[in-house]
Amino acid sequence: MNLLIPHSWLKEYLQTTASPHKITECLSLCSCSVEKIEQQAADSIYHIEITTNRVDMMSVLGIAREAAAILPQFGIKAKLINNPYKTSLKSKFKNSKSSPKLKVIIKDQKLCPRFTAVILKNTTIKPSPKLIQERLKKSGIRPINNIVDLSNYLMRAFGQPVHTFDYDKIANKTMILRPSRKGEKIITLDKKTLELPGGDIVIEDGSKRLIDLCGIMGGLNSAIDPKTKNILLFIQTYRPENIRKTSMALAQRTEAAQLFEKNTDPELVMPTIIEGIKLAEKIASAQPDKQIIDIYPKPYKPETIKVSTDLINKRLGIAISISKIKTILESLNFGIKQSANSNQQLVISPPSFRSHDIKIPEDIVEEVARIYGYYKLPSILPPLLDQPQKSKINFHWENNIKHMLKDWGLTEVYTYSFVSKELIEKFGLDPLDHLKLKNPLVKDWEYMRTCLIPSLLQVISDNQNTEKNLSIFEIANDYFPVKNDLPLEKSYLVIAFSGERFFELKGLAESLLGELKIAYEFKKYKDSKKRLNPQKAVDIYSDKNKLGFLGQLNPQLASKFNYKNQVYVAALDSNLLTTLATDKKTYHPIPKYPPIIEDLTFEYKKPLLYSEAVGLIRRTSSLVVKVELTSQYQNKKTFRIHYQDPNRSLTDKEISKTRKEVVKNLEFNGLKLVGKLD
Repeated sequence: MNLLIPHSWLKEYLQTTASPHKITECLSLCSCSVEKIEQQAADSIYHIEITTNRVDMMSVLGIAREAAAILPQFGIKAKLINNPYKTSLKSKFKNSKSSPKLKVIIKDQKLCPRFTAVILKNTTIKPSPKLIQERLKKSGIRPINNIVDLSNYLMRAFGQPVHTFDYDKIANKTMILRPSRKGEKIITLDKKTLELPGGDIVIEDGSKRLIDLCGIMGGLNSAIDPKTKNILLFIQTYRPENIRKTSMALAQRTEAAQLFEKNTDPELVMPTIIEGIKLAEKIASAQPDKQIIDIYPKPYKPETIKVSTDLINKRLGIAISISKIKTILESLNFGIKQSANSNQQLVISPPSFRSHDIKIPEDIVEEVARIYGYYKLPSILPPLLDQPQKSKINFHWENNIKHMLKDWGLTEVYTYSFVSKELIEKFGLDPLDHLKLKNPLVKDWEYMRTCLIPSLLQVISDNQNTEKNLSIFEIANDYFPVKNDLPLEKSYLVIAFSGERFFELKGLAESLLGELKIAYEFKKYKDSKKRLNPQKAVDIYSDKNKLGFLGQLNPQLASKFNYKNQVYVAALDSNLLTTLATDKKTYHPIPKYPPIIEDLTFEYKKPLLYSEAVGLIRRTSSLVVKVELTSQYQNKKTFRIHYQDPNRSLTDKEISKTRKEVVKNLEFNGLKLVGKLD
């Protein structure tokens, strides 16, 4: 959050001789970042960036409080003055859970931990005094009238949103704070009609009209106007989760919402309303009611954090004395006691305005470090490990795979990790097995995919009119749901071809695995859902590891995508590929004795995979060193067989014996030799 704060206003709460530039330097070194100082007449305007966890600093008081703690670290005297937390309730005011003149009902106390209100009678609506108008203008706020300006002035001064209603417009003088019902509507001060999503914090009056969208903006029907005489000034805290949800759902990002959603301090509510009463008396001639409604069933109780000075010094890497640590924390309004068990153990109570961001000992360490000065801490690099750790993801091999496929004429595509319900069902998957997004941008990106193939099939479908033979690939993650945990991510390589190109795809897979030096074999395709045509598909294994599969998309499935040509896909586990890949080379000496090569043609009487046929031939004898498919026609295939022994020349008798064994093995498995053996 960015704030504009005039130096003249800051000095109302900060007593110091430090110049604006010195304050800027010290704050930027130890606390919030002062982006620049802007000069306006004789005043300096601080442009301050405040991190979201420090709601206590989002005000003039908050910056003054920080500066009062930091400036003494630089040898500059500074003191916080006019501290509203030390303002006591004047004797003329009485606390009351609910004034007889206003009935307040809170349906769920969790929604509103503290609610205060007071009636201001006989107010005069007029322009604010010049000083208030100037301070608001310098803070980037437009003055309107004395009552509206009072609310904005207090919010910027203390960081506590303030609300004012026309008391006479509240039906039956009753306010009921409750969660909204889905579909309820309210017209806000800016004359917008908002339909509520439900669960929003609202206030209705005695006639059941919604008069306030709490923490966001008041209702138009209870707004202050020039004829207003009696005002209800009320200040409260809300459950931050509800305010954040409503603000984002309705796109209403008011400054009040930004403060409430970060957990404002309930202990600041009463000091702010007392200051509000004083200001209303001064600038609007208001006559405050003697009773201040204060509904606060669970008052703030400070929690304690135990931390040792050893821990602080160990985390910071230097030795800071216990007295210095205590001085720093006391300057930040922390309560400190020394443990009865150890002089080095401190029992620390954060102030109420820091109770939401100071929870653990490390938070205390951070507070000591920033006030002491990060710039004073020694800069020591951590020791290097003896050996560099190997990355779990081998980007080297993944990059090599991409370059190989690109060099072989394929185009890499990038698809979204999100898919539509239609695409999931089109591929025969169940949407219930997918992670569904709560807030998808469009219906096409509603689920996290569990299979990369449909994404590439859609790319083929979208581009088939411009290119007849498409060759694309992608390496990307699939996302599998895990109960009560983040999804399991698995990386896959998917290649997709359009056109009658089974052997081209198979050859591509063989070349890729060969370049990666991964031993592989093709086995019969097994898939209960039969997404590929079993007659033109194979599974790919490396030893017992299934690398993936390739083949023709099942024609019935292909018809759903309205393809003009056949489509072939290959899916490989890229994690396995990069794990099994190696750049180690094995030396094989050139054989001294030449091979004997012959072609044998077989007629297929029953289906047998090419890889199975090659396996049968290779396993016949150690003399068979290489088998190639040279041609095929209808159900006939010709195999070129290489016989060789590295230590001697083979005889015709040895070749004849091996040939007969080859023919016998293949005929036993449903193949028949075309022609006769010599």
